[in-house]
Amino acid sequence: MLYDVTSSYFEGRYCPLARYGHSRDHRRDRPQIVYGLLCTREGLPIAVEVFDGNTADPSTLRTQVEKVKDRFAINRMVLVGDRGMITSARIRDDLKPAGLDWVTCLRAPAIKALAQDDGPLQLSLFDDRDLAEISAPNLFPGERLIVCRNRDLAAERARKREELLAATERELTRIQEQVGRETRASRVPPRSAWRSAQCSIGRRWPSTSTSR
Repeated sequence: MLYDVTSSYFEGRYCPLARYGHSRDHRRDRPQIVYGLLCTREGLPIAVEVFDGNTADPSTLRTQVEKVKDRFAINRMVLVGDRGMITSARIRDDLKPAGLDWVTCLRAPAIKALAQDDGPLQLSLFDDRDLAEISAPNLFPGERLIVCRNRDLAAERARKREELLAATERELTRIQEQVGRETRASRVPPRSAWRSAQCSIGRRWPSTSTSR
């Protein structure tokens, strides 16, 4: 089954579930409701549930597990969700105790741990193909790990990286030129100092000697 959560901001004032929360619509000025959709592997919706607007995505997973087990009486199921939904805590506390399987993604720190010098994830795996299966019993016991290299995404990220570096260099050059102008300007005395110096030079001081 496929499961995901989204939200919608609320214009009225009498919805008991409307709360202020993380707005996917970029409307922090409006309360919202959160709703989760459960679908079959073909994408056919079979259940929808509405939550308070300040409900975090992972916390909605437990009710879906209970719904599948109790209402639909399904004992063998693979739940598919993104890494923000099916977290390590939800796997430990909700999915494993219910005897359900899952498909989700690893977060960046976990991928980095797999890609260490002696780790199972090595770039040489992608020399001949872009998809491979690895195992890491010390980190993910009893789990299958599928690693994939998206060459199109890698090229796009490389392009964006070069654009960001070029933009940063332009900004640093502009700042350097501005600092240089301010430094040169600070070496020139202000006009008030020049006026004071000119008045002192042109002033006629009274003579101390007596004239005949």
